[in-house]
Amino acid sequence: MTAAQFTNVTVNAQATVSYDGRCSSHTIMFEDGRHKTLGVILPCDNLVEHYHFSTNTSERIEITGGECEVKINGDDEFSYYRAGQSFVVEGNSGFNLRTEEIVQYVCHLEG
Repeated sequence: MTAAQFTNVTVNAQATVSYDGRCSSHTIMFEDGRHKTLGVILPCDNLVEHYHFSTNTSERIEITGGECEVKINGDDEFSYYRAGQSFVVEGNSGFNLRTEEIVQYVCHLEG
């Protein structure tokens, strides 16, 4: 489970924003060199059936609020995740995510 807060970190104040502001995240950097991103994803609608995200490094995405369905590149079907659950996406891959509510997450960059 993720801590409710992180201490002794540096925060990149410039957000990464995609899908016309529907998805945004901030990177936090730990003293030991680790990085994580904290983000918010707004619901999909008729214009956006799902969001697609690419990975450069292995990522463990932990859902901290809301619920969503995820289909990792190579999978045949979407899988359901809710707050308290996580999924792993290998580096140089990607995933589709769809949701009908606001999703909050912590992305643990593990590569």
